[in-house]
Amino acid sequence: MSLKNKLNGLKEIWYFDNRWQLLFSRLFFRHERINIYRLKGMNILVDHLAGDANGAREIIVSPMYRQFLPQMKLDSPVNVLDIGANNGGFPLMLRANDIELKKVVSVEFNPNTFGRMRFNLERNAGCEFIGINAAICGEAREIEVRLGEGSVGDSIYAANVESSGAHLYHLNGMTFDEIYSSTFGEEKVDICKIDVEGAEYEIFNTPHHDRVTRCRYLIIEIHEEQGRNPNDVVRRLSELEFVEQPPVQMVEPAVHFFVNSALVR
Repeated sequence: MSLKNKLNGLKEIWYFDNRWQLLFSRLFFRHERINIYRLKGMNILVDHLAGDANGAREIIVSPMYRQFLPQMKLDSPVNVLDIGANNGGFPLMLRANDIELKKVVSVEFNPNTFGRMRFNLERNAGCEFIGINAAICGEAREIEVRLGEGSVGDSIYAANVESSGAHLYHLNGMTFDEIYSSTFGEEKVDICKIDVEGAEYEIFNTPHHDRVTRCRYLIIEIHEEQGRNPNDVVRRLSELEFVEQPPVQMVEPAVHFFVNSALVR
């Protein structure tokens, strides 16, 4: 880990209520993988060796997604669909910014990360919570993939990657419409976040994403992939009457914020 990353990590720790405890642990017990981060009454489990610090902790502290909140017209409480949920940071970030939650549906395909995500959201979401341990795909199918303890870079396309401690899993692959219909039915979603490490291209290149038009706001990471053009995803969302809003601060990978002009006036 570079000195810059270490300093950024210490800065992020300072955001939390139990900063001194966390600071002591990270400085003197570096091999202690599990820490509980406390913020506004929430107790958030972070597994440092599994990369969770780049999940919930960074999402809560950084402007990556938070920068878009002032542009949203929200009538509390809100419905949230989080696809590529990692260890649950996105809904926790909303709560940390005093946004009341009505229902949260979080989708995470790594079974190990899913367990930590469920722990965090069952205890901290303060609302109805549905966790789905599945991958999102353009077409429903079984996903065969090798996965370790967890990483923000986990991808359904890593099927042939051999890594230390990785295990072979056969996971259920669901379409966007399947996930939406089985959890929200005819309800509208106020905020949908998608971070699926390249699978966004196949989601919007197949006909099974019609239910995205029932989302008022969409935050999506569009990753640079060989042979793929991010503008294809942007163009498809524009066809569905989503209007992209400029970010306040540029981040990598590119995070795009869209407003559904058919639902938000």
